[in-house]
Amino acid sequence: MVGVPKSTGCLICRKRKIKCDESWPSCLNCQKNGKVCPGPPARHTFKDLGPRLATGATRTVAGEHPTIFNQQSKRLTQLNEKYAENGSVVHKFRISHRPAPQRKLLRPSDTPSLSPPRSPFLRQPSPSQHHELARALILATTTGSSGVRMSVFGPFIQQVPSRIGHNAALDAAAAVLVNAHTSLVNKKTSMEIVSPHLYLRAIKMLQTCLEDPQQGMSANTLCASVLLSLVEALAGPRIGNRYLAHVGGAGRLMELQGPEQYQDSFAKEILRFNRGGIIVTAIYERKPCFLASRQWRDIAFDKTGLSSDDRLHADLIQYMADLPEILKDLKELNHEPSFQHPCDTGNFDLHHNPDPRLNPDTNVKFDDTSSDDCPSLDFSPDSLDSLEFLNDLQRVDLPYPVGTGYATSPKHIALLHKVRTLKGALYELGAQMNAKLVTGATAVELPSLEEDGPITSSWHFKTWRDMTGYSCFWSMMILTNKVMMRLLPPFDPSIYELQAECRSVALEICKTWEDAWASKPIGALHTGLSFVVAYEYCKPDVQEWIIRGMNSLLDYQMVDAFRWSDEVISMMSGKLAGEGPDLIFSTVGLSKEMRS
Repeated sequence: MVGVPKSTGCLICRKRKIKCDESWPSCLNCQKNGKVCPGPPARHTFKDLGPRLATGATRTVAGEHPTIFNQQSKRLTQLNEKYAENGSVVHKFRISHRPAPQRKLLRPSDTPSLSPPRSPFLRQPSPSQHHELARALILATTTGSSGVRMSVFGPFIQQVPSRIGHNAALDAAAAVLVNAHTSLVNKKTSMEIVSPHLYLRAIKMLQTCLEDPQQGMSANTLCASVLLSLVEALAGPRIGNRYLAHVGGAGRLMELQGPEQYQDSFAKEILRFNRGGIIVTAIYERKPCFLASRQWRDIAFDKTGLSSDDRLHADLIQYMADLPEILKDLKELNHEPSFQHPCDTGNFDLHHNPDPRLNPDTNVKFDDTSSDDCPSLDFSPDSLDSLEFLNDLQRVDLPYPVGTGYATSPKHIALLHKVRTLKGALYELGAQMNAKLVTGATAVELPSLEEDGPITSSWHFKTWRDMTGYSCFWSMMILTNKVMMRLLPPFDPSIYELQAECRSVALEICKTWEDAWASKPIGALHTGLSFVVAYEYCKPDVQEWIIRGMNSLLDYQMVDAFRWSDEVISMMSGKLAGEGPDLIFSTVGLSKEMRS
């Protein structure tokens, strides 16, 4: 009856039509009768409107004329967009109405439609292509074994997904990188790792952004160039590899932007990640590295707030940045008529020297090469960015005297002094690294797994970053010694000591092979630098072992268009030591405004 209040007792009491004391969770009547009390009734009743809801309209009685709005007149309006550090995106939407141009009157004779609702708000909005790309990039940082995860490329890669959708060059480069990583995980051939269509599109987008005065100077465009260099690194060494071309272009763009642009965390991480590649590019080009200049040094090698290990790491990279200028000075000195190379005297033969201190198995080559075709080194620029380093060598007394009767010049003496200073700094750094080896904090030395191999023991490092860091430090020792030997007079006793040191260092590099193979292919990218430098100071059987091992890495990456050989390694080793013609990699197309 209308106006009579409904009972609020439990269902059992209401069915029995007796008064319920409503003592929840179980009323007294249910307790006495041993019943499970259902509790109080629901306060609200929901009814299924059925087909009436599907029409988006309400039936009316005769004589009434309400206005009916179509559900399709509603729309979503995006209010804001927030990016999280892990690359996820949160959107906030508002449902609004479009003004209806006409109002439709529902007549009593109208019947509701039984067709499914056409409202788009019953479905979740589909993610955009940018969101899908960002999601794929996040997935690639953790997909696969430790040797293929892109997270090893450094902290900056974690910030890239949140920047997708704001720069066409970055979007295109990220798409190529994700595609290359997927192909690498699926073990496709090297010809299939890099999609020509995606790669050419990324190059075109990068060129377009570089020609724009604002986009060309942005951190996103710089990041696009870096991502393309990673694509080349993943594809492996081959003829036409453009790894150093992209690294050199990124370095040129950084130099144009100036150190004041590298104050935010993203730009700083990109700079830290590319230091090694920029230095190697400057070595090939025989020109001073801009990172070693006064205005850049404090930014590129800032040690504020770093741990002791990080400070040693920064010192090593800073010493490496001084080597390109030394090679530039050596090149200029070689063109002076008064300079005599030790091998140019006519009586100096390192392979048949009667001095008993010279190991007859040493294979030292000083001849310059005239080849202009040099395949790029296949190693990650972040391989130089490890935390700990090692120099397990006895210190050679300094300075090295210049013999009487050897033609010198003020430039020659000044360059020799500069090299001695660099070598002394490396020795001081090596003494600190040796302490870490003694305590076993960095690596342990164990018998090699290869029973019949020429290398009887192997270093096993705590992280693959430490392994690549040590290898680069030893490579730096050999390159510095090679420059020193070119400046010393013939038969100087120090030459034989430097050669013996190079042989010892080369052996330490060879001991990193097992760890490199265990973390292939990304963890073995440093072999393109360190093993190339160590090659000439190894015995013939070890040289054959190096070539066989490096080609096995190519087989793992299914690279068949390029092979390591004695000629290729010797030519590359000479160029790293300042021999042969210069190589130019900084081929970035910049706008006129940027160049000026």
